[in-house]
Amino acid sequence: MTSTYELVARSRDGKLLSRRVQASDARAASAQATQSGLQVLRCEAVGASSAARTRHAAGSRLDVATFAQELASLVAAGLSVVDALRTLASKERGGPRKALLCGVAEGVSEGLPLSAALARHPQSFPSLLIATVSASEQTGDLRTSLTRYAEHQSSFKALRDKVVGATIYPIALLVVGSVVVVFLLGVVVPRFAMLIESAHKELPWSSQLLMSWGHLVASHPVIVALAVSALLIALASLARQTLRNGARSRWVERLPVIGPNVRQFRHAQLYRTTGMLVQGGVAAPRALQLAGSLLGSDDQRRLQQAIGLIREGRSFSAAMQAAQLGDEIAVSMLSVAERTGALAEILERIAQFHESRLQRSIELTSRLFEPVLMIVIGLVIGAIVVLMYLPIFDLASSLQ
Repeated sequence: MTSTYELVARSRDGKLLSRRVQASDARAASAQATQSGLQVLRCEAVGASSAARTRHAAGSRLDVATFAQELASLVAAGLSVVDALRTLASKERGGPRKALLCGVAEGVSEGLPLSAALARHPQSFPSLLIATVSASEQTGDLRTSLTRYAEHQSSFKALRDKVVGATIYPIALLVVGSVVVVFLLGVVVPRFAMLIESAHKELPWSSQLLMSWGHLVASHPVIVALAVSALLIALASLARQTLRNGARSRWVERLPVIGPNVRQFRHAQLYRTTGMLVQGGVAAPRALQLAGSLLGSDDQRRLQQAIGLIREGRSFSAAMQAAQLGDEIAVSMLSVAERTGALAEILERIAQFHESRLQRSIELTSRLFEPVLMIVIGLVIGAIVVLMYLPIFDLASSLQ
């Protein structure tokens, strides 16, 4: 039984081709193309499942920061953009990433600007990189723009790693403590409750409450297990949604301690990204529009308000202050930028100020939160153990 396969291949003169062939399997389809003198880059059955297409898209993703840095280095060495892209493609052993880079090189060789060739692959190249390249095409300094983008991504990753690293220990402590509490309440307490019940002793009300829970688990283990499983699934779903949205959910910003730090982190990236785009030649409203994807949903609405005010003729500082996206220090520095014309430099300094303040806040929060979390977990575990031992103490005193 034959099927239709879609091939992405490169001809002997380096052109990227796409064609469909009839074959019994993917290997036979690739063999037909190879016999015709083509180098097969991708072979996929027509009508493949969405899951397979999703895996292919995920496999074609590049490390965009590394791509920008390497492309800037090759361009600085004197290679043309097409030759630089083909050089980057040649170091790939094959597969989706190689086909992606060859596709971009083919688009540029056909006469498209690099930004337009990158825009053909929106799932692999973010709009921020495309806007940076588009601005550099107007100024003619592609190498500097790509280097600036790579440095921006590196600083973003470094700050994000610091935030994530500060949360690893508290999360690990919370998980271990929760496992111990669940083990005590789900395994130890039910068995202990059955043992104490046989002694027919009058217990304190606090111990009676704990023993009642033990009887409930012992009597209905399946129901309790299902309830705990449903709770764990809900928590896992919430964590997955938060990771997928980049902590942009509204409830994250409303947390008493974490929320302000998350919002400040986003504002730092807003100012840094906007400064990078303005320095590359992008107009301030357009730069804010592109950087707005880094903000939460509430701040994105405020940003749209600020962009509207700027287009109406309001100053940058006044618009950001009216939209509640700049504190007193940021507004003062933006006012200086409006007088001196050094908007990009001032935006970078505002981002550095936010980042330094965020780092101090993270250090202080972690120093306070970790001991508090340890004390709370210790009190919970200690309370369970003490309530379990109270009946033993009463039983021992009655025997004496």
